[in-house]
Amino acid sequence: MSYKQNEIRVALVDDHPMVLQGLAGLLQDEGFIVIGTVGKVSEVLDLLKQSTVDLVVVDLTLEDGSGFEVLDLIQKETPSVPAVVYSVHEDVLHVRRALQSGAMGYVTKREDPELLIQCLQSVHAKERFLSPRAMRALADDLANGPTKSPDQVLSGQEMQIYQLLGRGFASPDIATRMGISVRTVETYYSRILVKLDLPGRRELRVYAAEYAKHSLK
Repeated sequence: MSYKQNEIRVALVDDHPMVLQGLAGLLQDEGFIVIGTVGKVSEVLDLLKQSTVDLVVVDLTLEDGSGFEVLDLIQKETPSVPAVVYSVHEDVLHVRRALQSGAMGYVTKREDPELLIQCLQSVHAKERFLSPRAMRALADDLANGPTKSPDQVLSGQEMQIYQLLGRGFASPDIATRMGISVRTVETYYSRILVKLDLPGRRELRVYAAEYAKHSLK
């Protein structure tokens, strides 16, 4: 089903070229104007400054950083431009953090693309939009009690490794600082991934960096 979007201009931020290509094609078929696509945090500001943008669609895991950084940048530099998160992450920690960082919408990539279209329409009309999976994450969190933060679920050594990782230390540096082997550090990574319900090392590093940044404020 096609909609007349009244020339809504959208910027896309995602570090997967095929995703960008498919997403741009989908939106253009639905009547949106895709004014630009970027895959790095460092490229976002130039795109926003060079073009008139009505909406920004942001992935949370990028080549050189985090989509949370993009959301923070938008809030600081172009607060009148609403942002929508389009992410593989379906857990409440990512959904809640995105909303706290200023996102007006959140849609997960496993859901029907039509939901992203609906989200962009709603957000452009100044209405918040959460997809069913994002809503379910928040509802489950309310039903089961507040989601615990890393310092509540990780052991002392796990938390120390998590913090060092967030500060940018590589595995050998962490091993040296803690007096353990690199292999042991890698084992701790695996434990932390399970406890925080993160899909992989890349997400672990991004999330640890975000935690470190905000814990220093």
